[in-house]
This record gives sequence, C-alpha cells and structure tokens, in this order.
Amino acid sequence: MIAYILRRIGWSVLTVFGVMLITFVLFRAMPGDIAAAHVGQKARQQDRAEWLNRHGYDRPTLINRHRRLLVVDNTTGNKPLGADDDKAKGSKAADALALFGEKPEAEEGKKTEIVRLLGRFIYKLDTTTPLAELTKGHPLAKVLKQPKPTSQPATKPTTQPTTKPTPAPVNGPGIIFTLRDGTKLPVDLAALSTVAKGKFLPRPDATCGDLIDLINNHPDNKGRITAGITEWGFTNLFDSQFTDHMVKSVTFDARSLIIKKKLTEIIRDRAPASLALTIPAMAAGWILALIISSFVAYYRGTILDKTGVFLSVLGMCIPFLAFMIYGQWLMFTIAPTRAYGLAYRSNVYVPIAIMVIAGLGGSVRFYRTVILDQVHQDYVRTARAKGASLPAVLFKHVLKNCMLPILTNLILALPFLIMGSLLVETYFGIPGLGDLLLTSINGRDEPVVNAMVFLMAIIYTTGVMLADISYAVFDPRIRLT
Repeated sequence: MIAYILRRIGWSVLTVFGVMLITFVLFRAMPGDIAAAHVGQKARQQDRAEWLNRHGYDRPTLINRHRRLLVVDNTTGNKPLGADDDKAKGSKAADALALFGEKPEAEEGKKTEIVRLLGRFIYKLDTTTPLAELTKGHPLAKVLKQPKPTSQPATKPTTQPTTKPTPAPVNGPGIIFTLRDGTKLPVDLAALSTVAKGKFLPRPDATCGDLIDLINNHPDNKGRITAGITEWGFTNLFDSQFTDHMVKSVTFDARSLIIKKKLTEIIRDRAPASLALTIPAMAAGWILALIISSFVAYYRGTILDKTGVFLSVLGMCIPFLAFMIYGQWLMFTIAPTRAYGLAYRSNVYVPIAIMVIAGLGGSVRFYRTVILDQVHQDYVRTARAKGASLPAVLFKHVLKNCMLPILTNLILALPFLIMGSLLVETYFGIPGLGDLLLTSINGRDEPVVNAMVFLMAIIYTTGVMLADISYAVFDPRIRLT
C-alpha cells in the first residue's frame, strides 16, 4: 500500500508539472502584449518595460543566459535617476532602449532610491552586440524638418534661386539623464544613428560598446554616471519566467495583476462563497440521483422506469443556460432582492436548486445503467425472499456493489467544490472562485489563472489517488500493488 501511494504521488507530481508547463506555453503563445493590456496600448516602451520587470515578464523564457545594459548614478542626492527623451528634437532613444529605473526593495523604515537604470534582457550581451538588437527595431528618433516661413517678403528678389532649399533634418537621437543631485546630462546619439525612411535608426555597425563609450566619455560626465553591462553568474541560470511561474504557482506567492491582492487572500475570501454553493448542490444532487436511479432500476420496464428515463433524457436535452435564465426570471418576479448577489443568505438557494435539477437527468441516467447489472442478481432475490425491505436491499447491498463507477463519477466533480461553477457564479453575481477565474481570463490576470489551474490539478490528482484507495476498501478483490 505505501509503495503504491508513493508511486502515485510521483506520477501526480509529474502530471501537475505537465499541466503547469502546458499552461505556461499557452499563455506565452497568446497574442498581444500583456503589458499593454494593463498599462495601456499607448504607454511608452519604458513604462511597459518597467511593468514587465516588476512582474517578472521581461525575464528569459526558460534559461537565463542574458545580460542587460546598465547605467549607474555615482552622485548623491534625493532625486531619482532617470532617462528621458528630448521631445522637442523628436528623440525616442530612451524609449527605444527601454531604459527604466530599477527600484530596490524598501527596507523597513527606509526610503528607496533609484540609482540604476536597466535595459532589456539580451542573450549573451557584450560590447560587440549590435545597437539595433538593444532597441528591438524601435527608431531612435523621428526626423523633424524646419518649419516653412509663414510670411512672404515685401519685394521680390532681383534673382531667383535655381533650386528650392530642402529643410535640413534636426538631429533627434539623444538621452537626457537626470541625476540624483538634480543636474542633467544630455547625451547626443547622432553619431550612432543613420536616417532611413524618415526615422533615425541605429547604424548597422554601431554596437553596445559604442553606446557605453559615448556615455562614459562624454565631456560633461566626469564620472557622474557609469554605463556598462550587468554581471552574469551561474545562479542566474534559472532566473527565468518558467521558474518564476512554477514557484509562484506552487507557493501561491503571486499577486493579482488587477486587484493587487495575494492569491492566498483571494482564495481565503472567495472560497467560502464557492463552497456554500457547490457542497449543498453536489450533496443534494448525488443523494437524489442515487435514490431515484435505484428505484427506477429496480422497477425496470414499468411505468415508473419509463417515466424516470423520459424525464432524465428531457433534462439532459435542456441547456444549462435555460435553467439559469428561467430560474432567475422566476426569482426576479417573486423576490427581486433574492435574484442576484449575496445580500441575503437565501440568495444561494436558487442557484443550488438549478445546479441540482440541471445535473439530475445525466446522473440518474448514468447511475440507473450501473445499478441495472445488480438489481436482478441472485443475492437481491435471496434478500427479498428472506424479508429484507426494499430500501435495505437497494442502499445496503446493491449500492455497495456499484460503488466503483459511482465513486469514479463523483471524483470528477471534486474540483468544482473549490472552483465553483463559472456560469452560475457569474450569472447570479456570486463572488466565488469560479467568477474570479472567468474575469481573470478575460483580464489576462495570469497569476490568478495559474494558481487556479494548479489548484484544480492538485485536487484532481489527489482525488484520483483517493478513488483508487477506496476501490480496495469497497471491493476486497482489488489489491493495490
């Protein structure tokens, strides 16, 4: 038994790992920029990069062999280090490099200061890496032309020029560093750019080393800021998105991207609402289905059996959404305040009744098929001949011999005890985990979805293992080896 349980736990761990890997791949394959979904489509590259860094989405996907452009402020003061573009000159260099201030974790009672600027993660970044790779194809600036004169001279010149002068473009690429001492250091990047298609793009031969030298050797710098490349060590190898995805999912240490609460707090606040809905619905539906299916199976071929089968099939044909629509319409007609939300405790009665009625048809149909094999066995006729009551025969003897498929069917519903019902909770305004999962999928709140998927995988694998153990309890012929 112990060896079997340990082996199943090992398989469960591999199963959960596979589920989390598939979830990770699906989210990374999802189109669209997750940062833009939360900070806005028109947000700057710097703002997006800062958001991605804060939530760990800028890290390498699986293995970290990457480095970043680094600018360190060597001055002292109360202002944060920053990198901005000269908008008057059309510069977009700081935005193209996605330079943002790294805010260290604040110690208790101390104020944090931004003293470092970081760029994107670049695979094996060094001084020979092309500058175009640091910008990821974004232009360094847009070409601005001199404005045309608004007024004409009073007298025409005696001679006319043979060709019209073309307005010269304004040199745009440049970064203005705001240091902690309050001073500014403008760095012109025109020497590292070329004009193409109305934009300033990095020169094909310009490298990361050229950018670093241009900043460090600026005549006004004098050691106030130092540009370089971040260090890499073996401990950084697994500093990746997948590792962060697994650790935060397993420990529930992540925070919601929308409501900014820890996952443990979210589950603690919302799980009671889901349990108040699903536990009564599952218990009532299971007991009613077993009772009805046992009687219709025992009286096979009679009017009771035919009526039960007809109603079961009819219930299976009616969409679950129809039960919800008409059930809520009825409540709005009778008691509108009890039709939506959880302002009153009795608001859960209608959703529970809908879940029981909607699932009763399929359960009765399934359990009847299982019980039919047992109700006409010799031991049933013998028990009835000895004077045993019909309820005792059905619920003490027949159901015990039918428990294996019944337990299997019951295990499949276990995750919904915690997760609740997505449609019911959303439709009736019940703030449970099912409603949270649906809104998190729509809002791309990945930490919440990851945690819910991990929780469902744990419950499923644990339930399957418990079902296998219960097989040996209900059927002595089964041995767990």
